[in-house]
Amino acid sequence: MPALRLFGRQWLLSADDLPLPMAGLMLVHTLWCVLILLVYERAHRTLEKGCSEGDDVLAWLFGTFGCYFISLCTEAIILHMALRGRILEPGKRKYVPYVIYVHVLIICADVAFTVYGTVLYAGSSAACLSRSRTRATVLTVIIGNYLVIAFNFIGFSLMFSMFGHLPSEQKWYKIFDMIAAMMCLNRRELSNNADVDRKLAEHGALGHIANCFAEVFQGADVVPSDIAAGMGLLAIQHRHLIENSPLGKPLVENSDALSPYTTLHTMYDDFAHYSRWALAAYGWALFAWANPSKGLGIACSPTACIECCGCRSCTKQAKQHHSDNLDRAALKQCAGIESEDLFYVSVANGIGEAPYFIARDVRRKAVVLSIRGTLSIADCITDSMYKPVMLNGEAVNQPQMKGQELHVHAGVLGATNFILADLEVNKVLEQTILGEAPSDGCAPVPSTASECKDWKLVITGHSLGAGVAAVLSLHLRKKFPNLKVWCIEPPGGVLSAELCEVCKPWTYSTVHHCDLFCRLSGPSLLKLRSDLMESLTNSKLNKFSLMMRMTFNGTKLQISDVLDAAGAATESTALRENFIDFAERQVAQSPMMAAKLYPPGQLVHLHRREDGMYEPRLVEAKEFMDRGMMVQAGFFTEHFPDKVAAVLSDLAASGTDATQSITSMRTSSQNSSRSIVDTLVRQSSRRIYQEGSIDNV
Repeated sequence: MPALRLFGRQWLLSADDLPLPMAGLMLVHTLWCVLILLVYERAHRTLEKGCSEGDDVLAWLFGTFGCYFISLCTEAIILHMALRGRILEPGKRKYVPYVIYVHVLIICADVAFTVYGTVLYAGSSAACLSRSRTRATVLTVIIGNYLVIAFNFIGFSLMFSMFGHLPSEQKWYKIFDMIAAMMCLNRRELSNNADVDRKLAEHGALGHIANCFAEVFQGADVVPSDIAAGMGLLAIQHRHLIENSPLGKPLVENSDALSPYTTLHTMYDDFAHYSRWALAAYGWALFAWANPSKGLGIACSPTACIECCGCRSCTKQAKQHHSDNLDRAALKQCAGIESEDLFYVSVANGIGEAPYFIARDVRRKAVVLSIRGTLSIADCITDSMYKPVMLNGEAVNQPQMKGQELHVHAGVLGATNFILADLEVNKVLEQTILGEAPSDGCAPVPSTASECKDWKLVITGHSLGAGVAAVLSLHLRKKFPNLKVWCIEPPGGVLSAELCEVCKPWTYSTVHHCDLFCRLSGPSLLKLRSDLMESLTNSKLNKFSLMMRMTFNGTKLQISDVLDAAGAATESTALRENFIDFAERQVAQSPMMAAKLYPPGQLVHLHRREDGMYEPRLVEAKEFMDRGMMVQAGFFTEHFPDKVAAVLSDLAASGTDATQSITSMRTSSQNSSRSIVDTLVRQSSRRIYQEGSIDNV
């Protein structure tokens, strides 16, 4: 860092990113210089004696060689200068842009010589070249010159930033506007919320997502390689932190089981069971993931397009394909749920609209409301609405709470209100659990719903669905006092600390090792940015050396190998102080960025030890979020619902696959084992065993 400034605009690379490109160009130009010398040595006697135009061809060869040789020298100078200093010592590389200007002039001269050679080859020297039998050799040099020039221009185009002339915050809006246009999102009917529609009209279809990136990366003049280097440094530090200072206390004895459970095995069995219900909510997407050959047709269908994209032309086609029936069929096939056990399916999906289904769990005498997690672009926009809003204290039976005590994730609350309104209209839960008679406008339910009177209500979901499940339970608890909530990998910033305490008695959450999304919130993003800048400041290596070490010896690197806080350069600390000042001003101008929110309920952290064995630990939400994001190799994929369900299923040592399965009791065990959810969980379990053992505590 900072980004290179050439021709009055910022580029995608900084000066210390150039060693590898320059080394590649030096290799190409060295080989080409050798080739031109060989051609010159072979052809100069023949051309001098064969014809009068031979001197022009020789002059062209000599000039071409001179261009490449001077270019080779400038690349060596750039390489030497780019390796000077640490990552946050740009002053030692301040002359690199001037040498690049010289290099560009040399490339222009090379282009001129190549054009001149083409004219000689096709013009008056053609006969001379034929007589001297050097025509093919000269043609090879000309074609090679064009290829080398093309190689240079491809390199420059990869460095070019289309929006490099714009301020940092505007740059992200333009990038996401372009993405939205490519995905037809500019023509999408995105929301019925007037405030959301106004913001989308002002900033584009992906404006909320662009705003997140703009806020996080604003104030630090970093390029992608700086972020990669900083994340690598954090990964080294976080690896030692995870190994030496795990969070919470281990769940070892049966007495450690969460209330009302008396044994750990029973608790894990329920965790595994309801994680499969959460996994089943993904419907056709889960079917396509588990069956790529059959799922390809679904993935390319208008229904899939409307759920993941949302342009109007796809909307019209999707309505003709009866998406509700498609999702019901996929849901039944994925989860093995019988038609008479599936009470209601909502496939509406937009900003603040989460798909969900209601079915009965015969084995556990429960009615399950399962909410789908993030899958579509609209869901991503809902996720990005992370700044808190106020919950109605009266609506959740907490009239004594005021102000920030009622803070909740804005996108999650929007999705919760959508489901609440839908439940109020269709009265499915009232007809099943409370035994109320259907009224006008209610959704029809199967006759088997009458058997569910006085059953408990269980709400579950994964990712975004888990956050919605927790907030939904606050609204439904008064009407259904026996409800339980199973949050599988909930987002990090969902509820205030006070609301988390309120829902603890009935809410259970899991976090899979270093899952990125379970730690995601405004404060954790700010902490990640601050930690990244601190790591770059304390790095004692230049970027090229650091990236090479992490590539070839990453898992063996120690903190002392790459960081030296005491030896940080004066220029580095000055840049860090400037960034800290900016961050403080930014939070002062937009305090909701730093508003603290936490994952809901009682947190069970599925901690993976160094030997690959899992050790579940009970963690307090505040302690968990204060540590921030843990950068590790699998921190993204560990969020996948099938991986979490596999770990929970293996931890449930006393439970069998049949008890964890969500298929109906009337379904034979042979058919039960064929449900896609069960198959996918078993496949993920086998992959986890290959990577490391599961500790059946």
